[in-house]
Amino acid sequence: MKKLILAFLFAGTIVAANAQEPKSLLVYGDLNLNTVRDSNLNKDTHWDATFGVGYQFNQHWTLGGNISWGQEAKKDSAGIKNTDNLYRIGPFARYSHYFNRGEIFFWYAQLDFLYQGGYHTHEGDPATNKHTGIYTGIYPGLGINICKGLCINFSVGGLNYATDKSQNANVVYSTNAFNFTFGHTMNIGISKNFNTGHKMHASHEPGDEINHRKLDRLDDEDDAAPKPKRKERNRDEDE
Repeated sequence: MKKLILAFLFAGTIVAANAQEPKSLLVYGDLNLNTVRDSNLNKDTHWDATFGVGYQFNQHWTLGGNISWGQEAKKDSAGIKNTDNLYRIGPFARYSHYFNRGEIFFWYAQLDFLYQGGYHTHEGDPATNKHTGIYTGIYPGLGINICKGLCINFSVGGLNYATDKSQNANVVYSTNAFNFTFGHTMNIGISKNFNTGHKMHASHEPGDEINHRKLDRLDDEDDAAPKPKRKERNRDEDE
């Protein structure tokens, strides 16, 4: 079995922002691809992509929403293809925390509450087996802040609950299932924090704000200091 895990990042920024910085915009995404071909030339391809955006209120809590799309396609030796499509969309909440006092490694836990649905397609025929449901899950992860708010994230599954109900009149079913996937799945993604808490500068280095405050304070002290009086000319000397 050949498994390829890719990660992608949308957009960039000229503002240096640390991960978990308050009043910042979190953008993350990942793309998973898994392809299997057996001895009879039957090919199974599974892929899914997730994209999320959230607002980080403080150094720990982020609220936002994400959307994902995936397909599981099966093609036989004759080239006939059957595809199951699945989509999810909804809000998430994430709690993150750095290890000790460093700003490189951090752990996080994310809770998703999503609306999900899917359908089956066969060689261009109209979609069949439409179904919808609810997905909620929580999973832990590890992040590495590599530079200026750009992070690599790792997760190995978690705990989720999902419902699924058929939308076809001739096929009626409804399922409810708990799944414990911790240690059974592996996911790698990329996230980026965009600073929105202060005015953007072309370059922003750690300590700049402190230096600016010192300069402003010195300017204020100079303004508040009494100005030396000009020496008045003695009229007697002029006369």
